Order: sequence, then C-alpha cells, then structure tokens
Amino acid sequence: MILAAVLLFGVVVIGWWSPRLLGRLTAGGISPGTALAWWLLTALGVLVGTLGAVLLLVLPDHGPAGAITRLLHECWAAVGHSGLPGLDPLAGTFAGTAVAIASARLAVSIARRRKRSSLLHRRHLDVLRLSGARPGPTLWLPDDRPIAYSLGGRDGLIVASHGLAGRLSPRELDAVLAHERAHLRGRHHLLAGCAETLGRVLRFVPLMRELPGAVRLLVELAADRAAATGHGPETVRSALLSIQTAGGDDTALRLRWLARHASEPARFPERVRAVAGGALALFAAPVLTVGLMFTAGLVSCW
Repeated sequence: MILAAVLLFGVVVIGWWSPRLLGRLTAGGISPGTALAWWLLTALGVLVGTLGAVLLLVLPDHGPAGAITRLLHECWAAVGHSGLPGLDPLAGTFAGTAVAIASARLAVSIARRRKRSSLLHRRHLDVLRLSGARPGPTLWLPDDRPIAYSLGGRDGLIVASHGLAGRLSPRELDAVLAHERAHLRGRHHLLAGCAETLGRVLRFVPLMRELPGAVRLLVELAADRAAATGHGPETVRSALLSIQTAGGDDTALRLRWLARHASEPARFPERVRAVAGGALALFAAPVLTVGLMFTAGLVSCW
C-alpha cells in the first residue's frame, strides 16, 4: 500500500501545483502548441497516475508494488507494507468506489456533450444542404454581424457571415478562414471538449478546473499562429481588431502574442523542448513517486 499512497501523493502534488508552473510557462512565450500539449499531458498523467494507484490497491498482492517495495524492505521495515495490513481492504474499496463514480460521471458528461455537438452539427449541415451547396465548404449566413466559427467532427464545417466579409478586406477574410481551418486540422474542438468535460467532472482538482480556460486560449493562439504563417501576423491582428465585439484578457493576450511571437519560425530546439517537456508532464507523478521512494530509502538506510 505504501507505493500506492506515495503515487497518490505525487498525483495530488501535480494536480494542485502544476497549474501555476504551466501558467508561467505559457506566459513566457513558448509555442502555443507546446503549451497545449504540456497542459493536456499533465492532465492525462494525473488521470493515469490515479488509476495506477487504485489498481495497486485493489489488485491481488498489489500487482508489481510488492516487488518494488521489497527492494526497500530491509532499510524501510518500519514503514513497510506489512505494517498496515488492515488498511488494505478499506483503502482499496474506497479508492475503487471513488474511481468508479468519477468514471461514470465522465461517461455521462461525454455522452451528453457528444449528443449536443452532433445535434448542432446536423442542424448546420441541414442548412448547408438546403442552400444547395455540397457538404464541406464554408456556410455563409445572411447576417450583418461579423460571425466566424467552426464546427469539429467528421465533417468539419466553417460558418461565416456576410457581415464578416463586408467588414474585412480580402486578405483579412482569408486570414480569418485560415484561422478556422487550423482549428479543424488540429482537432481543437475535440481537445477543448475533453478539457471542458474534465473541468466539469473533476472541478475539485485545480489542474482540471483551470484546464478548460487554458485550452480555449491556447487553441486560439495556435490557430492565430497558423493563420499568421500564411497571411502575416499584422493581417491577423487587424482582422481580430476589426471583428472583436468586446475587449477581454484573452483578446488582449492574443494581440500581444501576435505582435511578439507569431512571426517566429519553429526551431529544432523548440521541438526538442516540446517532446521533453511533454514526456515529463505525462510521467510527472510516477517520477515524483520514484524520487520520494528513493529518497525515503536512502534516509532510512543512512
């Protein structure tokens, strides 16, 4: 049970304290795609770490935990697994029940969100078919307001208004549409939906609570960068300034990021940092667990 308890402790540390570090890294100007991967992989690592700890509690003889703790048994006999046998059934039952409840809530939330998304997508496709156009192109709405958004899914769809085309220059309009196409290519709707579901169901974990807002901002920055690559950051900035209906922290941050970072090409060190940081984010909980176990073993042997 010791290994499972330490792993759960690592999960708690990551779940409660990682948002501060991730927020600072995001504000530091790293690539939005890199930051997005780090946020999502950290959340995935917390989920996997929690599941792993529960499995260690409920599996017979705690699965591989016994073999690992036996390596430290001689130096750590005072806090070894054999000292607390009565807690095993209780801890395993409680942890298994908690995971089962959380999994059920996640499944229900995912099903509801998928149903709403499918209904909205089907209604837009019906409008597209009634207009005589083939599925796939942009759906132009007869609306004077500047509207532009996209719908993810198997048949991705971009929705824009005549008011948008009338307010923007041709280059700005192309940049806005490129921004929406970047959302579809990057499956940003799926990523945002997963983040929203985790944030709703596991809101008591700070990482999950802040995940939806971080993902929403980062997918916008990633799409801005993709549009700026083909049409220039100044074109994207002018389009954003032309169609924004109200100021906000996210819009101001997007404008600042476009002014400073969007024109910077991706570099090889950036890719290495993205992969290394992503691996660390995914395995942060077990790495912390191993570190704590190793430190405890050294201290007890000393």
